[in-house]
Formats: sequence, structure tokens, C-alpha cells
Amino acid sequence: MGRSHITHITPIPAGISRDAAVARLHDHAAMIQLNPLVIRQEPTDAPATATKDEAELGTWYSITDMINYLPGGIYKGEVSYKACFYNLRDGIQTHVFAPAGVDIKSKWSVGGNMPDEPREPSELGVNKPSEGLYIKEEIELRCNMFMGAFVKRNLQSSHQEVHNKIIEKAAELEQKFVSLMGLESKAAHPPASDENLVKSES
Repeated sequence: MGRSHITHITPIPAGISRDAAVARLHDHAAMIQLNPLVIRQEPTDAPATATKDEAELGTWYSITDMINYLPGGIYKGEVSYKACFYNLRDGIQTHVFAPAGVDIKSKWSVGGNMPDEPREPSELGVNKPSEGLYIKEEIELRCNMFMGAFVKRNLQSSHQEVHNKIIEKAAELEQKFVSLMGLESKAAHPPASDENLVKSES
């Protein structure tokens, strides 16, 4: 059984807060649907192969992808599997139990710094932005050597699109945050009425 590690890092544009980005990662249904390979998903129970903490603490989904087995969509088919989602303070962990012994563990996190925060320390061998926030996806892939290249190709082709969509959805959520804060500010400080103005002038 071969094992591979893949890391994707995507900068988050200025103007999107850490809270908005993490909230996107915590939305399981939205995260699943962001993957362009997914055609359907539904809640399910943990498989017998799940660890005790995964079975007790994780949220489980049955997911079906449409996979291209040959380039150009010449031959494609459906693949169904179970996946565990577990929210972290700064992101989410997922564990996919796919057919043919394919096992994929992922950790998505929001790192970096906001404008009013100190810079995050550098890490050896990690090509991350020196300023601002970013999404970091760390993947541990375990599968037989014959499946390795095929699974990696599908991961690489879909996950950059997923990163871009997460950022797009986080930007939309940030706008909702800003609008809500504006409404709360107006409610806390309503404009003076004509009656109050007359009283203040007398």
C-alpha cells in the first residue's frame, strides 16, 4: 500500500475575514458540492472501518462522484464512498473511505494573518504567503501503486477549483457579515427624530 502527501495553498484576497473563510469550511454540504466531481450526497452512518473517535465525533456522508477513467471523458462512471467531516477551530478534517482500498485523509485550515495581527512564522519547505490569510489543504493518500497516479490526477484536477470556489463563497459570506453589522449599528444608534431635535434645541 503506497502513501503520498499532497499540499495545496491558496492565498485569500484582502477583505475576506478569517471568520468568513472558516465558516465556509465548516459548511459540510457546501464543501461537498463545491467539488466538481460530486453528483449527489446524503447523510449516512460510519463504516465498520472507522476509528472510534471518527465514528463518535465525526459527521458522515455518502457521496457519489462522476469519474473520468480516460482523458477527455471518453470513459467515465460513478464512484460512491463514505466520508467523515470533523470541524476544527481553524478549519476541518475529512476522511474518505473510497472503493479499491483508496483512503484519503485531508485537513483544511485557514492560516496567515489579518492586517492587525502579527505575521505567522515561516515553515521550512512550505510555500505560503508572507502576508495575509490563506487556505491550506494537507492530503494523505493511501492506495495501491496501480491506483496512485489515477487518484492523484483526479485530486489535482478538482481541488484547485474547490479552493477558488471556497474563496468565492467566503467573499459572499463576508458581504453578508458587513451588511448585518451595518444593520446592527443602525439599530443601536437610530437617527434622531424631529421631536428629539426640537427638544434638544429648546
